[in-house]
Amino acid sequence: MRLFSHVTTGLSILTLVFASTFSQASLPDLEANKDERALSNPSYILGQYWFRKLNGSRALIDFPPAYDYLKQAMSRILPQTSLYNTTIEMTLLNSSQSNAFVIPGNHLFIYSDIMEMIDNEDMLYGLLAHEIAHLDLRHYERQTQRSGEELQKTLVMLGAGIAAALAGGGGDATTALWLGGIANQAENTLTYSRNQEQEADRRGRGYLTEANLAPDGMTQLFQAFFRQALGRPKLEFLSTHPSPDSRLADSLNADTKSTILSKREQSDFIYFRASVLAYRAGLEEKPLTYLEQKIYDQDAKLFAKALFSYLIQSPERALLFLKQQSAQNTFGEYLKALSYAALEKKAESLAIIDTRLALAPNSLLFSSLRSQLNQDKPSVLNAEYLYENRLIWRANIQYYKSIGNIPMALHYRALLDFSQGKDKTAGYLIKRAERDAVAHEKDIINSTKLYFDKINEAEKQEDLDDET
Repeated sequence: MRLFSHVTTGLSILTLVFASTFSQASLPDLEANKDERALSNPSYILGQYWFRKLNGSRALIDFPPAYDYLKQAMSRILPQTSLYNTTIEMTLLNSSQSNAFVIPGNHLFIYSDIMEMIDNEDMLYGLLAHEIAHLDLRHYERQTQRSGEELQKTLVMLGAGIAAALAGGGGDATTALWLGGIANQAENTLTYSRNQEQEADRRGRGYLTEANLAPDGMTQLFQAFFRQALGRPKLEFLSTHPSPDSRLADSLNADTKSTILSKREQSDFIYFRASVLAYRAGLEEKPLTYLEQKIYDQDAKLFAKALFSYLIQSPERALLFLKQQSAQNTFGEYLKALSYAALEKKAESLAIIDTRLALAPNSLLFSSLRSQLNQDKPSVLNAEYLYENRLIWRANIQYYKSIGNIPMALHYRALLDFSQGKDKTAGYLIKRAERDAVAHEKDIINSTKLYFDKINEAEKQEDLDDET
């Protein structure tokens, strides 16, 4: 039985829904403001809207060590781009479709299924370099600025594709999103998209070389795409992407420069991949068999089985798998601490957490988990990424509930809900918090309320509907 089933909706229905949503939309000037996070930047507003919606979907993969790893991987590439010192928000989504894409406002999405193909770290760097290139080259803005007449269609297709992801992304629905955030069925737009894909491929290879990472990882990625495409019609002119064999040929023709990547110490890539595939296993009839077949390293396989067990609310079984591992790592220790906490074995969980904090005192993952267990106020108040803020907000919710401060607990719950696109629920909670808070807390709560109002007003100006 498939344990994590999703609703599948046909693209034709979704297109109609979003056509009505955007039918009266005014055409925004997407180049009007280059500030990444300015509320006057339509690209950011559009991207942030869908980012929040997708982070509230059932498809969200919510395992913080995986995001920590992904953040570090991107930090190897970003210094080679104009996006250095830029926050690129990340979301991992559980899907039976192989895809990765970016949307405006510097948001990156990776579907779990693509990690079946990506079985080494070089390939992952190849994928990240390609996606970051789309953002660095501002392909979304360049595409939509080409023709005001095509923008309306673009918004419809973007909305339909993301809604497909929200609904589980079945069938061909998610093909409405191309690897770069937008697509249109008009032939001239498709040609332009294919050119952008090739441009991102080549720019991405340059990033890898400059970062002293193996550019051959991108070649391996295209080889995997090519193998997956075998036996399928090669209709490149009907696709937003060049055919896999075209991209592979282009990649093989590129100059290969030597790097020191092969000398790099073993990273946590195998555990990142195992984390994502543990979620993906829930879409299979025989999840443990799936993990046996898809993961080759024994310790990573045991970890994936442990995480899957935890996800189906069997922490005892998770611990049995983890105890069989021959080596410790951040992923396994975090899961072990979660499992002990789920079994109400606080002392065992804290022992693991304190050991990890002795090695890395600034670890937000373990410090926030410690705060939750002890119901202490977290030492970190704000973070750069949404996944980090989620950890802080959850710890604050526990802390304020423990001391009987319901208004502040509601305040942090509202922040969590708003980050997941649940605007009406968040608005209701923040009003309750504001009504019952004491004087010195009202300023904090009111500031959050104003933030919600500004985001909602900016989205309204772009004809993006609130939660229904």
